[in-house]
Amino acid sequence: MDRVYNEANYVFFEDAKMTLEALKEKYKIGVISDTDPSIIRVLKNAGIYDYFDHLTLSYELGESKPSFVMYRNALETMDLQATETEFIDDYEKNLEGAAALGIQPVLTLLHPNAQESTTYPTTKRLSDLLLYLYKH
Repeated sequence: MDRVYNEANYVFFEDAKMTLEALKEKYKIGVISDTDPSIIRVLKNAGIYDYFDHLTLSYELGESKPSFVMYRNALETMDLQATETEFIDDYEKNLEGAAALGIQPVLTLLHPNAQESTTYPTTKRLSDLLLYLYKH
């Protein structure tokens, strides 16, 4: 109950909104998340829901990352090719699922104990994604 109804459990990174605003100018943005229905309310209350073109949510599909079903649903719904898509996540196992489909993976190191990847590019702040994407 606490996880679903206590919005204090959801902490957004300080550069999240600015990064979404900048990305939205040039890219489609989606969410692929292992979550429950409360996420929609949380995103709306945070004022960032409208930045997303599509939400691929585990509770709707009955699957969780790194299931290919999650990534394929996002690609199909957003009408994107895997090779023209970036997937950002904080777990390498989820990046592996995306990479197996040809999606370009990026590991976020936003958690205190996160470690650099020897396989995938990494970012330490959400806004670092802007630099990474503009280079590619």
